[in-house]
Parts: sequence; C-alpha cells; structure tokens
Amino acid sequence: MTQEKQEDAPGAAPLNPALKRRTDTTFDTERVTPAPIDTASAGEGEGEGWPWIWVVLTVLCVAVTIYLFI
Repeated sequence: MTQEKQEDAPGAAPLNPALKRRTDTTFDTERVTPAPIDTASAGEGEGEGWPWIWVVLTVLCVAVTIYLFI
C-alpha cells in the first residue's frame, strides 16, 4: 500500500457509517400512561368459548386428514 491509502483509511471507523448513534425523539417520555391491562375492554367471561371452538376444529381437521390418508 502506498502512504496515501493508509492516511485515507479511517482507523476506528464503524462498520456502517450510515448507522450513527442518536436519540429517539419519536415518543414523548415525559407523559406516563396506564398499563395495557388497566385499559382492556374485555368483560368477564368474554371469549371463554374460543378454546372449545379450536378443539372442535382441530378434531375435525385430524378426522379429515385421517380419512384422506386411508
């Protein structure tokens, strides 16, 4: 290498100079908001039937799969 190329090469440059350390100013960090669980709108007992729907659907799919393989 020539002396010119060695001087142009940065010694401790980051691998990707486009990625620079900066502070994220997108979100307001001064305001405190409640936890998501405190603002949930689901009522008592709402959605308890879904596990049974998935069980029936799974059994039905397994039965169709067995039928198609036999």
